[in-house]
Amino acid sequence: MSPIGKVFTVINLALAALFVGSASALINTGQTYRIDLEALQVAHSTLQSEAAAAAAQADQDLRAANAEKDRFAGEKAQLESDKAALEDELNTEREQNADLRERLTSIDGKLGDLESTNRQQLSQITELNDQANSLRSERDNALDVRDEAEASRADAERNATAFERERDELQIALGRANEEIQSKQAVLAAVASTYKIDLNNLNDQPELAGRVTAVDGSHGATVVVINLGKNDGVKPGHTFDVYAGGVYKGKIYVETVNASQSAATIKMAGTGEIAAGDAVVTRL
Repeated sequence: MSPIGKVFTVINLALAALFVGSASALINTGQTYRIDLEALQVAHSTLQSEAAAAAAQADQDLRAANAEKDRFAGEKAQLESDKAALEDELNTEREQNADLRERLTSIDGKLGDLESTNRQQLSQITELNDQANSLRSERDNALDVRDEAEASRADAERNATAFERERDELQIALGRANEEIQSKQAVLAAVASTYKIDLNNLNDQPELAGRVTAVDGSHGATVVVINLGKNDGVKPGHTFDVYAGGVYKGKIYVETVNASQSAATIKMAGTGEIAAGDAVVTRL
């Protein structure tokens, strides 16, 4: 064999050895890759299972989160509705409070007016009490005068001549009393209002004031004699109110009239019985 052949043979042997080594290495590497691939496939399958389980869990969590979101949205809507209702109630309460404040202010004003009215009424009551005390004093004086007149009349009945003289004296005293009565017209008007005396008895008869001189009830009907007659302008049909001090005793109706006296019957009864010495007036 030629040297070149030997060289090529050596080269072929070297290349064959190299190929065999390379092939052996490649086989070993392929087995390693296959083992790694199988491991990777197992790991990939495991990861896919875990990913699927994680996806399923994530989907379940998402559905739960959506349900929770819907619940929160419902609660939010309910809370907003409750808030709106509470705001409406608050506005209503505020309006009611404003109305109550206005009413309270009005009530305070009315209470102030009432207190002022009460003070005025207390002042009027005090004045009326003073007037009543004064009238009671005048009534007591009038009762004293009446008692004296009654005593004088009893004496006059026992003595006709003395009666005439006493009657003249009583007429003078009654004239003086009439002057005093005329000065007390304003006070008597207040008394008439207090005791609800009729002041509307206005007619064509003159304004007169006198006294009852006698009362006779022995013939069935009570006849009241007064010391006013034709000379004073009295006519049949005239009426007189009768009182003693602050006591209203009634109304009498004139039946017959002479020059200085008149006889009347009782038209309306008042408080107490009419007696000699009581005052008679056409207008209080």
